[in-house]
Amino acid sequence: IRGRKEATGLGVYFGIREALSIAEDCEKLGLTTGLPGKTFIIQGFGNVGFHTAKFVHEGGGRIIAIAEWDGAIYNPDGIDPIALDEHRKKTGSITGFAGTQPYDKYEALELECDVLIPAALENQINKDNAARLKCKIVGEAANGPVTPEAEDVLNEKGIMVIPDIFLNAGGVTVSYFEWLKNLSHVRFGRLG
Repeated sequence: IRGRKEATGLGVYFGIREALSIAEDCEKLGLTTGLPGKTFIIQGFGNVGFHTAKFVHEGGGRIIAIAEWDGAIYNPDGIDPIALDEHRKKTGSITGFAGTQPYDKYEALELECDVLIPAALENQINKDNAARLKCKIVGEAANGPVTPEAEDVLNEKGIMVIPDIFLNAGGVTVSYFEWLKNLSHVRFGRLG
């Protein structure tokens, strides 16, 4: 189905954008409404992380750090995800991207930002690091990136957690339409 590749990342973007449009919640978090100007850290630059970063960037968000399996990069003025993707295609890594500082891949999650988006692996926010997070919102783009113990800590700190079951809805919705096409024995590329 057309749009399959970016569906999950686009759903993450829409979910976070909508959360940032609720004035009452933003006020409780000490944020202004709207996505433009908000700072983001994204863990994972695979399909979901890349597309989330792309849409956040296009929507006016400033991505200040990206963490991957082999390291992290940081630029308080922002990182262009399209240029970073080209760098990764050439070098095989996000590290060494012009205009960024290298950072520890775990410590990057603890930098101050408005929105932290773990889009890589489960259990990345846990009892060992939850108390050190300096974000206002955690948007779960990965499956189960926040452990139950960590969620208790985040709730006590007043950090909003937007659950994966909501943010991953874009990918699930497209999967549903793919399932319907398969039930109807319709193949890609055929009419009708």
